[in-house]
Amino acid sequence: MFQKIGIEALKQVTKRYARKQNRWIKNRFLSRPGPSVPPVYGLEVSDVSKWEESVLEPALEIVQSFIQGHKPAATPIKMPYDENENKRSYHMCDCCDRIIIGDREWAAHIKSKSHLHQLKKKRRLESNAVNARESQSISPDCDRELKEKGCPGQNDAELICST
Repeated sequence: MFQKIGIEALKQVTKRYARKQNRWIKNRFLSRPGPSVPPVYGLEVSDVSKWEESVLEPALEIVQSFIQGHKPAATPIKMPYDENENKRSYHMCDCCDRIIIGDREWAAHIKSKSHLHQLKKKRRLESNAVNARESQSISPDCDRELKEKGCPGQNDAELICST
C-alpha cells in the first residue's frame, strides 16, 4: 500500500519537475534569446519504446554536427515574436534604479520577482510615511497657539496644524 502511494507521489513530483524545466527553458532560451543563447532543438519523447530512434540518435547527430562545425539537419525551435517591438528602446525603472534596453526585456523586468519585491517595498515605505504623518499628534507649540487664539466648537482631536 505505502509502496503504491510512494510511486504515485514520485510520478507526480517528476511531472512537476519536467514542467518546471520546460518552462525555464522556454523563458530563458526561447522567449528572450540573446546573442550568447544556443539554439534549442525539440525531440519527440512521448513514446518510450522508440527512445533510441526518436531521441538518442537525433540528439547525437545534433551534437556531432556542432562538434564538426556543420549545421545540423534538424531545425531549432523558434518562438514567434512581434516584429514591431523595439530591441533598442530605453526604459528607466525608477523603482529598481535600473536601465532596461528593449521592449521584451522591459516586459520581463516588470514581471520579475526583484521588480515586484522592490515595488512592494516602495509601497510599504510610502504607506508607512503617510500613516506616520496622519497619526502625528498636534505639536505642543501648535496646540498652545490654537488654544490662545481660541477655536470654539472644536476639540483637540479635530484640530489640524500645518507646520
